Amino acid sequence: MENTDIIEDTTIVSIKSLDSVASEVKMGTSETTEPEGGIQYRLRIKNIPRFASVKMMKDLLAKNGCEQVKIQKSPKWDYCFATLKTEEQQLYVMDKLKGVKLKNKELLVRIDNVTEKDRQALFDKRNNEKQQNIEQSGIQKSPEEMLADQVTPLHIYEYQAQLELKQSGIIKSLETFRDKMKELYKNQYHHSSWLLKEFDFKLPLDLNPMIHSPVLKGYRNKCEFTAGLNLKGEKTVGFLLGAYKDGLNTVLEPDNSIHVSDVAKKIAKAIQSYIRQSLYDVYDRRTKQGNWRQITVRSQQCGDVMIIIQIHPQGLSKEQIDLEKATLLEFLKTFAKKENFNLISLIVQMYDGVSNGMSEDPFECLFGTPFIHEEMMNCRFRISPRAFFQTNTAAAELLYQKCGNIIKEIYESKDFSESPTLIDMCCGTGTIGIALSKNLGTIIKGVIGIELCEEAIEDAKINASLNGIDNVEYILGPVEKNLFALSKFNNETSGTAVAIVDPPRAGVHKNVIKALRKCRAIEHFIYISCDHNAAIQNFIDICRPTNNNFPGIPFKPVKAVGVDLFPHAKHVELIIEFCRNRENSEIQLSDVPRMYASQDIESKGSNFTI
Repeated sequence: MENTDIIEDTTIVSIKSLDSVASEVKMGTSETTEPEGGIQYRLRIKNIPRFASVKMMKDLLAKNGCEQVKIQKSPKWDYCFATLKTEEQQLYVMDKLKGVKLKNKELLVRIDNVTEKDRQALFDKRNNEKQQNIEQSGIQKSPEEMLADQVTPLHIYEYQAQLELKQSGIIKSLETFRDKMKELYKNQYHHSSWLLKEFDFKLPLDLNPMIHSPVLKGYRNKCEFTAGLNLKGEKTVGFLLGAYKDGLNTVLEPDNSIHVSDVAKKIAKAIQSYIRQSLYDVYDRRTKQGNWRQITVRSQQCGDVMIIIQIHPQGLSKEQIDLEKATLLEFLKTFAKKENFNLISLIVQMYDGVSNGMSEDPFECLFGTPFIHEEMMNCRFRISPRAFFQTNTAAAELLYQKCGNIIKEIYESKDFSESPTLIDMCCGTGTIGIALSKNLGTIIKGVIGIELCEEAIEDAKINASLNGIDNVEYILGPVEKNLFALSKFNNETSGTAVAIVDPPRAGVHKNVIKALRKCRAIEHFIYISCDHNAAIQNFIDICRPTNNNFPGIPFKPVKAVGVDLFPHAKHVELIIEFCRNRENSEIQLSDVPRMYASQDIESKGSNFTI
């Protein structure tokens, strides 16, 4: 049960004492790195909108002089938690939030501390509930079987059955999209005849058969392993059995994981043997003690191997860390030579934060280069430690080839009077644009990539140079700001363009969709989704009727096809081709705002126009 006692006297603190911790809260400079005495100093902030995001709450706190505050917020909550490092910081933030309003409602703030004993009790409760659910189901599975169900949930099906399940999931998502579009276009059928057409599966577009993965086993070129304890309490490198939030903290070896490559399994086993002989413990997510945290292995189709080892430096002197690095380096160089694999890069990251996974902290390259390479579609790509690269290289090649075929069909349909420019939205390290430019030749005039991450842009420029691509230009900044300012968008349409986007799992922000719709030169749009359920709202916003919130001529879907990059897992890549819905052509001129002058471009001096 929640503690609903009202805190009164304990919240009174002098202005002088508040001022003494103001800089700590604002700048995050407190020397305390863990909660004092095992207590998590937490505030419960109530009376906030359910739609309020973590970012919204952080911005609100920062506006009131409270920065570097950890926020926990679920989309369904009308409250959130703010966690501080010390009691002084907690009281400071509480004082700063007195009388503060959000959406005309005054925030209700109270202390809601949690002790280590409370956290352990919750952890044990969830673990017990999980075990009871397993026992009540009547299905007794070995830990190895449970792990296989977790990381490769479709492994029990023949591959053809997996494809049929994934195709059915795509159809269900597209049916949801269709139904929502019919509701939006109610009484506007003169603008939406595409919704009335009868395609296969009664969908408003052509859905082609699924494209199979050429490789079914060991296809992952990147694996992130956790260092933890197995069921016997032994130091282990592998996958976490279940979710930590469910009270599960056990790690199992990846020996039977069919999607992990043989070289990644060997490296995990070798580092596990090294850690078991080490004087230092594995990192415990619950107690926040220990040193060995995570091992990432990138093993590319061309043979390059990168190993990234993340270590918590707590309790270690500089001399101990340096000695461990030297010993680890010698061990892995010897192992690579013995097993005959090409260790190109060995990287260490020191990370003392509480979150799990790769952080923004700097990397140190102990051996080789701080990057590796992969080859795909007659191209060679440089891959940095943080860079995104499709995890199934062979299937990704089919994905990009399909996108190229779509652009080729558009060009051959005479929809364009000249070769179109390809706009690679959220281009990352430039793989799609570079591969298509090299393989389509004169079918596309050039490539413009837009990306928010500066490190990714630098990789993209190097990748373009590696492949001799000189008709590509990269713009650093938000897509929604730069899409209008690429060329002469403020005048009559100066050419034609095809846009393509391969966004993260959650899709793109609605402002990106708005920018796409307003951009008159973009006639065709290719959307690559790795989670078609999460992307439904994007599809709707791309095609919804014109209104004040979504101006510009809407698009309509033309065709779709799934590409299986993840055999034995539930996910699948979905390509959808959209084109402008010219049934709405009467709004073409009046609905395109004349905004964003050319000086808004982050990268000056375009060499070509769209």
